[in-house]
Amino acid sequence: MSSSPRLAWELLERIICFSGGDAETLYSFSLSCSQLRPRSLCLMVANVVIMERKQVAAFRDFVEAYPHLRPFVRSITTQPATFMPFPLLAILPNLTAIIWTTPWPGSPSTVSLPQPVLTSLRRFGTNVTTLDLWKLSFKTLPEFCRMLLAFTSVKRLLCQSLSIRGKVSNNASLELFTQRLSQQLSLRSITMDVGHRTDEAMARLLFNSAHSTVEILSLLFEEDASDRASRIGACLRGLSWPVLRSLTLRLPSDEPIGNTLYVEISNEILKELHPPRLVKVTVYFPPAVGRLLRSMARPKGDHRLCSELDRTLLRSPHSTLVFGSSGRCRRSRKNLWTQELGKHFPKMAERGSLIVASRQSTALGHDDRVYSIVYSPDSKWLATASRDSTVIIWDSLGNLAQQWVAHDGAVRSLAFSPDSRWLASAGEDRKLAVWDVTQGACGIAVLEGHTGEVTSCAWSSDGTLIASGSYDGTVRLWDARTFDQLYSPEPSTPAQAVLDIRFSLDGRWLVSRCSVQCFIRDTMTGKKHEVHWEGEAGKCLTITLNPQSTRLVTGHQSGLVKIWDVRTGELLFRSRQYTRPVVNVAFSSDGMLALSVSGDGTAKIWDTSSGVMHTLSLHRHTLAANVACFSPCGKYVASASSEQTVRVRRVDDVSHDGTLCEHKYSVMFMAFSPDGKILSFGTSGGAVFIRRMHDIIPVEDTNM
Repeated sequence: MSSSPRLAWELLERIICFSGGDAETLYSFSLSCSQLRPRSLCLMVANVVIMERKQVAAFRDFVEAYPHLRPFVRSITTQPATFMPFPLLAILPNLTAIIWTTPWPGSPSTVSLPQPVLTSLRRFGTNVTTLDLWKLSFKTLPEFCRMLLAFTSVKRLLCQSLSIRGKVSNNASLELFTQRLSQQLSLRSITMDVGHRTDEAMARLLFNSAHSTVEILSLLFEEDASDRASRIGACLRGLSWPVLRSLTLRLPSDEPIGNTLYVEISNEILKELHPPRLVKVTVYFPPAVGRLLRSMARPKGDHRLCSELDRTLLRSPHSTLVFGSSGRCRRSRKNLWTQELGKHFPKMAERGSLIVASRQSTALGHDDRVYSIVYSPDSKWLATASRDSTVIIWDSLGNLAQQWVAHDGAVRSLAFSPDSRWLASAGEDRKLAVWDVTQGACGIAVLEGHTGEVTSCAWSSDGTLIASGSYDGTVRLWDARTFDQLYSPEPSTPAQAVLDIRFSLDGRWLVSRCSVQCFIRDTMTGKKHEVHWEGEAGKCLTITLNPQSTRLVTGHQSGLVKIWDVRTGELLFRSRQYTRPVVNVAFSSDGMLALSVSGDGTAKIWDTSSGVMHTLSLHRHTLAANVACFSPCGKYVASASSEQTVRVRRVDDVSHDGTLCEHKYSVMFMAFSPDGKILSFGTSGGAVFIRRMHDIIPVEDTNM
């Protein structure tokens, strides 16, 4: 440590800024840097967690042995029954925050403090200005009040997941404690969650006793508690709040905006609350922005309430709408999300008060699970689609070229036209859209008619047809020149969701997959035949067609792999080599080999003419394999699994192995560029990785 070179403070500041405020990164960096280490050692005792009584004694002995560290202790997190106020409160001069909580997991701890403890808190806790109560239970409301009165100097109170077991015996008792709290406490800030466990009497008690002194108020609404939130909101609106300067309303993190109850409650509070000094109002939407946009577009969503909230917030000179999540937001996404949200909240956007708040992520890609990844036939473009409602176009160098919100909901599937000019996208909003990627992702057409989510789309090799499949059980065929529907759909009987559709390479056959059968349609004659499988096969999870347009491979939940004749629907081969479901199948470019991937972590290769297994076990992942594919030359196979690795191997020599493990989430989709030079894959976290083959594994072709 002592011999390490000194760094310029400007460089240290740059490193700290680059960390994005991540506490763990900053902590690790401070301990490894000799210039910051002395101070970082002091920070190690700044926030102490002592959940057991023996830890309390050990920490007391520690600070008595090292008295120079006592002034650096700022907060203590502990259980009420564990923490003994004396002598710690007496020897820690700068201890200003106490967090009382219940260890996770566990039911809420019951707080019942004896009188000596309350007296000790009142005598030695005069420096405590912040009290955070989380996941606790009080026998009665008077016990809760007596605990608060022990902290005579507290200014900032946080109440989360608190419950009162006993009911208030009479209103006179409640009025007495309200009077005592208002006389002896002078709270400046209250943060309270409003959920199904929140005691309404406790909320009224705090509001009535502190409304004349509180300057900052934050309400954190929880899901499935709209009735209680409405009643507590009514109590809030009935008070004057003469010195309130800042109000924050945080909507539930798991409650979609399509359920408009909380937006309506927020509107009611803001309309009827008129504190004379209120200058800052913040309404916080925690869910990921893509999910918010998706729920706004649903039929149950009420855009009127969003517009009303937009207008109501204008009354406050410093009101803001904050959108974000605990996850990370890609560097290039904030402007995109701000633009899209501005369509729903135009007045706040015009005033510059619409904020997308999230920690930055250096990885490029989407903000939610990748659902589709496809290359243009000329290898110039890569297109990716996500649950976050967006499509991204990448150039051949891996640079982000274009991105846009393509649907009101998740984008399930993508397909390029044969000339690489147009891109079709299938959406959760029941629509199929066509985009011109050479004109800045200009919308060409929106094809409507499906009554359920569009799950898959495909473009015929001659460029004349577009096919779409849906949860409504239908497959629709569209003229790719006029975008007219070519025939009325015939739903399967009984109706089954269409999960995948594929055109054969010659464009003659269109295969659609449901969970218990496949339909093979002759696009020239319109005739179709069904491919059924017996009950032992289980649901069909994946399909693929060979390049010669003669064979169909299906992978099943039971571990079976089957090969069918496309023209007749005859079963040619079946084999059960897996103990887990077959989740992905693929053909080599010459059609001689088939690749199957299983949830047991293996990827195997088959001779399609004989059904003989070509390689006993090409890959072995430690967790479930998700996807695999051949390179266009047929010499390499790439596979990915839930263990967060991508592996590339030669088909004829499994000792040549390349592994990528730079991503933090499972890889669900991958694709080789048509020229075979690039392998790209998308993760369940939204990141997209684009890597040249020669950087992964030694390749024969130096141009790769």
